[in-house]
Amino acid sequence: MNKMNFKITAIALALTASFAHANSNTAITVYPALDVITMSDSITDANAVAVQDGKILDVGSQQDLVKRYKDKAGYQLDDSFAEKVITPGFVEPHAHIWLFALVSNTEFITPADWQLPWGDVKGVVGQEDYIKRLKEVEANHPENEPLVTWGYHSSFHGEMTREILDQVSTTRPIVVWQRSVHEVIFNTAALGMFDITKESWTGEGESYDMLDWDKGHAWEKGLYVAVPALFQLIATPEKFASAIKRTEQYLQAGGITTVVDPGVQLPDGMVKGMIQVMDSSAHMMDYLLIPAGNSIYDTNDKDIKKTIAATRELVNNPALNGKTVKWLDNQVKLFSDGAAFSQLMQMKDGYLTGHDGEWIQTPEDLENSFKGFWDEDYTILIHANGDLGLEVAVDSMEKANKVKARTDHRTGFHHVAFTDPADIKRAADLGGNFSVNPFYLHVLGEQYSEVGVGKERSEVMARGRSFLDAGATLSFHSDAPMAPGRPLALAWTAVNRTGLTGKEMGMSEALTIQESMRAITIDAAYQSRMENEVGSIDIGKRANFTILNEHPYQVKPGQIKDIVVWGTVFDGSLFPVDKTAQGLVLNQQTQELMASITGEHAGHNHASGDICDANHMYQEILATMD
Repeated sequence: MNKMNFKITAIALALTASFAHANSNTAITVYPALDVITMSDSITDANAVAVQDGKILDVGSQQDLVKRYKDKAGYQLDDSFAEKVITPGFVEPHAHIWLFALVSNTEFITPADWQLPWGDVKGVVGQEDYIKRLKEVEANHPENEPLVTWGYHSSFHGEMTREILDQVSTTRPIVVWQRSVHEVIFNTAALGMFDITKESWTGEGESYDMLDWDKGHAWEKGLYVAVPALFQLIATPEKFASAIKRTEQYLQAGGITTVVDPGVQLPDGMVKGMIQVMDSSAHMMDYLLIPAGNSIYDTNDKDIKKTIAATRELVNNPALNGKTVKWLDNQVKLFSDGAAFSQLMQMKDGYLTGHDGEWIQTPEDLENSFKGFWDEDYTILIHANGDLGLEVAVDSMEKANKVKARTDHRTGFHHVAFTDPADIKRAADLGGNFSVNPFYLHVLGEQYSEVGVGKERSEVMARGRSFLDAGATLSFHSDAPMAPGRPLALAWTAVNRTGLTGKEMGMSEALTIQESMRAITIDAAYQSRMENEVGSIDIGKRANFTILNEHPYQVKPGQIKDIVVWGTVFDGSLFPVDKTAQGLVLNQQTQELMASITGEHAGHNHASGDICDANHMYQEILATMD
């Protein structure tokens, strides 16, 4: 069935459902608003929504809806949004709740300001001020409880060693988790708490090469040895439960009602813990999981039949599926090349510095695993950052399609920092779609113009217009905690295409705000095969809304990111935001700080790798602890 016929059928079914519901005796609530941005193909003009049983009963003018339902049993008019704008609940197609949860379980001491639902954090710069803040946090920390902090960065806070941390406390265990989560520093008390000795940090192989006992410092592959100790402090069932709730509040404050987490292979106990927390409290969002096909492929000796069987067993396990936390059936994530933040993506024309990118899955492994899942009719999502990484990923789809032609497969290419329009067109012609992280341009565009990549390629990174012109569906994602879990900030970046200094870059790739709103609502839902449930305000869909204090089509383009989210509606229940929380505060000072970070680390620096890299690594570590 083609996309247009599918939409017509869906609309007809929705209308039928609306008539059936209207005849029931359950409460009908009409919500008038300044405007309703529907993202619907059939309903484009509305200022009110009628909700019944957690579903959208009707959409239209306030006058028409009141007239139609005022005499129905249980009718009520709720003017909570009368001076606000209703949009579909924002859909985040690529974020990692569980990893952000672990970070949120720490004390934030960062270069930049953060606004969080549980409190604001003022940034500090300089080693002296960092140590001063650390001492303040330590003095106010519960007695006899170890202290873990996140946000340290050597560019702003100077050197950090075991000896320096011992000056803060020789009795309280202190662990400093670096901003990119690719480094950890322990004080002597923390090493002693876990019986970590010089001998236990000495051995053969890369992991031991990335450990410095004297400085209490572990990085990259050394984390396989060191991080189990950290997780004993922040990933206990009790702490993990509170952190999941915190993270849910953080994302909801950005207007998000649906989160998709691609590349999950957590221990069963952690998945069950997330289900218990998110299903036992008031439901504010769906958290939908996609398996890490590359990891399952590797652990099954690259036997594709065993890999498929193991993937199905994981996804279909009733104990690992709840009401709001559950696996997406017949969907899987694979990997192409390395991280954009550390310039490890694979580039067709190489790097100005002469270094090489890296493959997460070799082209051969990607092709073999892709074909196996393709032949079983999976929807496949591929992590690809460089233009060569995308080319190889599209090649895998093209080869698989020649053997077994498929329609409506919705293969997705995620991140896509650097792309060749020819590969975009190839993918789109075969039915592929794209999910871009627009924040790459804002944070990295100017720096990569100078270091490693060059101006011509960097100014059109994180494209927009090329994807739509090729006929592809496009969504935006944050990869949180890599970028702020704030869809309006992503839309702001795609519309304005400005770097950290405010310079415009690659404006031929700029999108309109209307196109950008589709990328955080209906088109994001479509890519995850959820367009019949969420993503637009259509009759019969779930009553998931984001409520804004200002109209995104009417504010100045530079102010899109500053629109205040009043709250959300999830399955008909209202959830006001208790406290405005931007997450990472996007002011001029923060932008200058981020420019310094990316400027220093552009060019093959492992300590600034992206969150998908860390996500993969930490899940492997957790698997050894289960």
